[in-house]
Amino acid sequence: MKSLIALAVIAAATIAADQPELAVGTSFNAPDDQADQLVAQGLAKPADEPAVKPVEEPASRLRASKVRVLVDCALGRVNDVVTLSGAALKGAKAAGQVDNDPDAVAYALGLDQNKNAS
Repeated sequence: MKSLIALAVIAAATIAADQPELAVGTSFNAPDDQADQLVAQGLAKPADEPAVKPVEEPASRLRASKVRVLVDCALGRVNDVVTLSGAALKGAKAAGQVDNDPDAVAYALGLDQNKNAS
């Protein structure tokens, strides 16, 4: 288990099913393999590293976006369409939980489970 600090918003359920969304600057623990992946993706840094001011998300990335859920998780079931903010979207995409490609979202919206979601 490694102690980390979030450098970007980390989507809920990225580390564990009951893990809430982690805001920038939040200290948290993650299993070694997940911690290494979060650090490699630039989403977190080891807690023992010197403090670095996090990069501000540009306003254009903070818009809400519809996404297709790729795995059963806290965000929804496979092929659900949900709306995430840009910062949460970045974390969920990095974790392989969602796809924001317009074609993927359009496909999922065409499924019976999403007929009322559009």
